[in-house]
Amino acid sequence: MSELDLSNGWCILYDAHDLGEKLSIYRIDWNPHGIGAAFSEWQPIDHFGHLQPLLSKKPYFGSELRYFNEHPWWYKLEFQVPLEQKGKYATLRFEGVDYFCKVWLNGELVGEHEGYSAPFEFEVGHLLKPEDSNLLVVKVWSPWDKRVLPGEEGGRFHSVIRDMVKGTYEHADTLVQRDVNPVGICGGVKLISHSDVVFSGKPVIDTDLSDDFGSADLRITCSVLVNGDSREVTFRCRIQEENTGIQVGATEKAEMLQAGEKQINFALSIPNPKLWCTWDREEPNLYRAVLEIELEGTVIQSIDERFGIRHIELRRTEKETTFLLNGRRIFLRGTTYFPDVYISSMYRSRYLRDLEAIRRAGCNAIRVHVHVENPDFYALCDELGIAVIQDSDLNWVHPVNEEWKDRAVRVFGDMIRELRNHPSIICWICINEPRGYSEGSMLNECPGPQLVAEAKRLDPKRPTIRGSGAESDLESGDSHNYMGSLSGEQTHYTDIYGKTEKLNTEFGFDAPACVQNLRLVPEIYERLKPIIKDIEDIQYYQYRLLKYYIEHYRIIKYKPCSGYFQFMFIDLCPQSFYGVYDWWGIPKEGLKALRESNQPLGIFMEYKDEPVAIWVVNDTVHDFPGCLVRWSVLDENGDEVTGGELEIDMSEDSATRVSNLSFPVEVGKSYRVSLFLRDAEGNLLAKNVYLNPFQHPPHPKGHPGRMSHELGMRLYWV
Repeated sequence: MSELDLSNGWCILYDAHDLGEKLSIYRIDWNPHGIGAAFSEWQPIDHFGHLQPLLSKKPYFGSELRYFNEHPWWYKLEFQVPLEQKGKYATLRFEGVDYFCKVWLNGELVGEHEGYSAPFEFEVGHLLKPEDSNLLVVKVWSPWDKRVLPGEEGGRFHSVIRDMVKGTYEHADTLVQRDVNPVGICGGVKLISHSDVVFSGKPVIDTDLSDDFGSADLRITCSVLVNGDSREVTFRCRIQEENTGIQVGATEKAEMLQAGEKQINFALSIPNPKLWCTWDREEPNLYRAVLEIELEGTVIQSIDERFGIRHIELRRTEKETTFLLNGRRIFLRGTTYFPDVYISSMYRSRYLRDLEAIRRAGCNAIRVHVHVENPDFYALCDELGIAVIQDSDLNWVHPVNEEWKDRAVRVFGDMIRELRNHPSIICWICINEPRGYSEGSMLNECPGPQLVAEAKRLDPKRPTIRGSGAESDLESGDSHNYMGSLSGEQTHYTDIYGKTEKLNTEFGFDAPACVQNLRLVPEIYERLKPIIKDIEDIQYYQYRLLKYYIEHYRIIKYKPCSGYFQFMFIDLCPQSFYGVYDWWGIPKEGLKALRESNQPLGIFMEYKDEPVAIWVVNDTVHDFPGCLVRWSVLDENGDEVTGGELEIDMSEDSATRVSNLSFPVEVGKSYRVSLFLRDAEGNLLAKNVYLNPFQHPPHPKGHPGRMSHELGMRLYWV
């Protein structure tokens, strides 16, 4: 096999009148100057990526961006292949095109595709001209949706009927700006020459653990494409430990294959498997499956696929929504991740920077919110031991007809096929916040049930959440809580005191970036200029809200809460402010909440307007006998109001009420509450310091209703 990289040397053309197909722009002899003035010249580009950041000086906001999506774009590449390619088989592979596309090679239509994240490929060997120039032409478009739910035109960002399986484009409530709809070839292109027998697509690796986890049965399924005559082919499979390279299993088989596509199955048993787990519990162990095709004594193709062995379960009743990893309950301390609206701008070192920061912030889980990241992200989550709840791209309102349902199921299935071998992914979310789920429709009729059925067909051992936010639905079970935030200016984060949730997958508050970074985008800075002096207070409110929510969920651990996902970790564009890091990677004060309250071991004060109790929480799988808990309360003059210490045994995966905490709180008086947790040897396990905890900052004025749709950001009381 050999690969020819076709990712460089392309030209693009904007088809302003959508006449390209009618005028056969894909023909080898097509001449734009010979047909009149309908077309401009081809424009060279130096790399692939979404077209907005490639061509626009302001790709994150502005109504001028809408022209990128009004009509199609055309790409063309002229290339040559080596003479030895003549008569051989070849696959043309695209790593990602956003969103619809058609592909022509040497004037012949080779195929179409819908989606943006899943690779796709076509067999094109019969169309290649090894002794001449070859012409590859691609039409790409990502159109605007025109329809809105009748009677809800004023709330367009929630009620636009989305005709693409593409997440949060045209979000316009300060997450993705109204005029942003990514488009273009966003991944590499390859021409892969191969023999007449070749692996097709990714192998599927299923693992079954014995009841005592003492052995694992592996079933590996590969698609093989056979061109030409029938022949005997030998297939081999080896299983190796990722870290050591030690081979722990091997098998082979010989089969007589006819022309066409065939499934090849391998079955192996691995004794004493090393299980994948999250970083805060055990090691994220990984394996590799090495697969080979041997023809007439020669290995003609070898591929390897990384995977992990672990058991995941989601236990759901009216009273709980709890994940179990390798037979044990796991409390998910999560954040939500959407690092840039243009995913093509992300790269491995940037992912590594973010994921290491996520681990330092104490998170053992990530929700990938209503989009799909690049392959490097999932590989790093596997390596770093971070669990992933993976959303589909279905969000809010979509058509409910059969044609659209079939398209949605197909794109959803493509995502599962591409990602299912990653052990870090512990759950698929089929739809985010389906509109009208209490009445049925999307959740219970179309496409919710069909998406669940497709996930179970393709990946039966991984659980699904049918509709995120549909807490009462037993095929969903998670909640979104924005008290003190998006629920309205009249709400406050302390309103959650005394309330329970089974599993929270969204909570948070949007606070602007630091002033020096806002100055880098003059339009944003000028629009927020009246409240620049208040940004520190808004960031402080974000910190207090996040800290209060996190500690509340940890105190009610498994009673019934099994975890939470803060929304979100980093801003996905300069003017979207939900992150605890801004778009430039500078932390906001909200990050302190995760560092203080989100670690595997924690010590917390239960309180609202006055103190109630002291709690310790252990999310690890280790016991800590003979721990010492100390607390001290000082008033604003530095005088001790109360204090004490107790010895406790802290069992694994537990939340323990250590002691009542009560003292008279004088209105308007400041207090400092200090809590310390040490192990039996005196080592500090956790600490927490509350400065002025009983004087809660008010919900910022003007939030959440005031926003600029031109810029796509909150205005507060500007």
